[in-house]
Amino acid sequence: MADSDYGRATVALYDPVHVNLRTTRYALQQLGFKSIESISDLADMKRRLNEDAPHLIMMETGDREADVFKMVRAIRAGDLSHNPFAAIIVTSWKRETAIVREAIGCGADDVIMRPFSTTFAEERIRTLIRARKPFIVTSDYIGPDRRKDPARGGGAAPIETPNVLKAVIDNDHEALTKAKAWIDEAQKTVDQERLRRLCMRVIIGAEAAAREMKDGRQPVIDLEEFEKGAREVCTRIARIKSSEATRVAQALCEVAVELREKGGLTFANLSLAKELAMAAYVAFAGDDGMERSAEEIEKAAAALQQRMANAAARKAEANGGAEGEPELKRAAS
Repeated sequence: MADSDYGRATVALYDPVHVNLRTTRYALQQLGFKSIESISDLADMKRRLNEDAPHLIMMETGDREADVFKMVRAIRAGDLSHNPFAAIIVTSWKRETAIVREAIGCGADDVIMRPFSTTFAEERIRTLIRARKPFIVTSDYIGPDRRKDPARGGGAAPIETPNVLKAVIDNDHEALTKAKAWIDEAQKTVDQERLRRLCMRVIIGAEAAAREMKDGRQPVIDLEEFEKGAREVCTRIARIKSSEATRVAQALCEVAVELREKGGLTFANLSLAKELAMAAYVAFAGDDGMERSAEEIEKAAAALQQRMANAAARKAEANGGAEGEPELKRAAS
């Protein structure tokens, strides 16, 4: 649009190295950004994001990549800042595959490797403004849909992403007027899908483990991860202030804790955990969500049970036929 002006947008720029901070700030100024807040401390960055949501967030991993990725995930989950759909770019000098993969997987819109030119940065920012990807939500990811095959990621449907950065740069008064309602509506969609995915993770894990027990095998399941999923279900349901759903979710957490106790990993407790996870979601969203997920649950539980059985067989073989301790197995993605 002819009225586009980067100078209207606010930017929160984090980099622990002052030289890099000044260099990136200068590059953004060359592009036309004027309202840039330079921050070199992560605690200050967190305070800034809690005060208000900047239109563009740029964060350098530095030597604290785990903390930066955690902060991006918190933004996307709605735990930090009031706009989980804020445009986020992560920058890094590190080109290790694991770090790049984690940077992509935390939910940032883009990852830019240093050093980069002003022209390159402009191209990436322009793409973010004009061709921003829709979001997808799974049990462990909220962010841009980068799938080449839509069937991956559990068939998660893309969600139209509120692009306030584009609206403010284009001076789109109508979009800006609707921005809060736009964000709130998208957030409700994300919350509902996130909760469904978390409940399904618990349901699938419990179902697969119960089937293993029924077949006479000790299920290979990470009960700490299982409990973590149950607690996140509790946390998210507590936000909606539904007393019925909250009571059911609390009961789910209690069963998840009991599963970790000596003698607690039983068929009865696994079956109860599955039923409580289903009831928690139904109390929140109604029967339709679980009915639509029935086929997905069946397929995922069967696949996970097979992985559990294979893992148990490998463990027994490695121990000369003795039963091994449960190893890390995520219930579902």
